[in-house]
Amino acid sequence: MLGPEHIGRRVVVRRRLAGAAPGRRFSDVIGELIEIDAARLRVLPPTGTIVTVEAADVVAAKPVGPKPTPFSEILGLERLLAASWPAVESAESGGWLLRYSYGYSRRANSVLALTEPDAGLDAALAEAERWYAERGARPLIAVALPLSRRLDEALAARGWRAEAETAVLTKAAAAGERSGEAVIAHEPSPEFLEQVGRGRPEAAATVLGSGSNRAYAEIRRGGAVAARGRAALEGDTAAVSAIGTLPEHRRRGLGGEVLEALTAWAVGAGARRIALQVETDNAEALAWYGRLGFAERYRYHYRAKA
Repeated sequence: MLGPEHIGRRVVVRRRLAGAAPGRRFSDVIGELIEIDAARLRVLPPTGTIVTVEAADVVAAKPVGPKPTPFSEILGLERLLAASWPAVESAESGGWLLRYSYGYSRRANSVLALTEPDAGLDAALAEAERWYAERGARPLIAVALPLSRRLDEALAARGWRAEAETAVLTKAAAAGERSGEAVIAHEPSPEFLEQVGRGRPEAAATVLGSGSNRAYAEIRRGGAVAARGRAALEGDTAAVSAIGTLPEHRRRGLGGEVLEALTAWAVGAGARRIALQVETDNAEALAWYGRLGFAERYRYHYRAKA
């Protein structure tokens, strides 16, 4: 059965129908559990209309796994996220996008492979290896699952190793009360670039970009950046990244204030969805975003040639 610990989970509830015709004694409700107590429970189905079920009418109830994300959603979101993080240098290659940014982030230094390559896998891999070798970089292929499962299996069979599994999380963009002291700008400050650039601030500046569809939130302490984050608007989606707080300022809610400021900006700019990418070994971040209402839509990882 279900309890308060299942609130926010996808559930199925079988309820008894009063005065139902023969053969129609029961009905199932599937959706997100939003409320439960000893008298009743409330479920939000995908239709958006909340269903209230009296406890006395519940025949069975249990949590179920999340509804599989449609391939079309994965494909569309991957393209939007790629646009929000453009490489310093890129090239189309038979339906694949080769990206290079002097080593700044895996995302901007990997192949975006969302479709079957026009010339076949072996030819596509040979071209990718040649292209990255010319730049003194290792070939790395981003594989979104389950969209690109066949590609993932083929790469594994060829000895390409998986690394950096990442979860893509989203939530509806909703305006809320903004508090705190985060300041929004449309280009990254030198300090921002130093903090997130990983020794390559020039490449980071190109990838992160500037302009009316980019937002950089900073909270300063003593004149220095104590917490920061970035949002990039592409279509109806705001991709949030680079949320971080310096160690000496953590556990004070500054990261939440930064995310709140970026969300408010995104809603004002017309976003209907907020998206995040978090490596799955960062359990603390995944738990925090989960508490804030973000839901995992799919995962991807990279394949590197052994």
